[in-house]
Amino acid sequence: MNKEVLLYFRTVADEDNDDNNGAQTSVVFPASKLRAMNPTADTSLMLYFDSLRNTEGADDQADEITIADTVVLTITANKHEAVMKSIVRAINGKKSNPKADGLLIVADDVTTNVAGATVAATYVDANITSCGAIATVAVHAGS
Repeated sequence: MNKEVLLYFRTVADEDNDDNNGAQTSVVFPASKLRAMNPTADTSLMLYFDSLRNTEGADDQADEITIADTVVLTITANKHEAVMKSIVRAINGKKSNPKADGLLIVADDVTTNVAGATVAATYVDANITSCGAIATVAVHAGS
């Protein structure tokens, strides 16, 4: 059985601020929509996903250019390869383990939960230091 793995990202430190005034602070992408990962600086790794809001080739979007959604991870300097390998291993581990749930927390910056207690931020690799930014493209006009 091929299980869909979902990749979770959150950029806020206080859980009360998730979805802060409509800002993109957390997102879940299907791992099957991950298209690429590449360094963008010594301490940044960009992950590219098929758009959550747009699909290529839809009749009402035929003349639109669908740009990828992105997540930027802040990482330890020059540890891009280690982080990419950890992400791929974790996805494959979730897929192959029938007892594992399908949610993989890649980067969750929360250090204060709703109750106000201090909690540890969660990262799939120790070289991830924060979830830098989440960007999802707007819906095409014809959608």
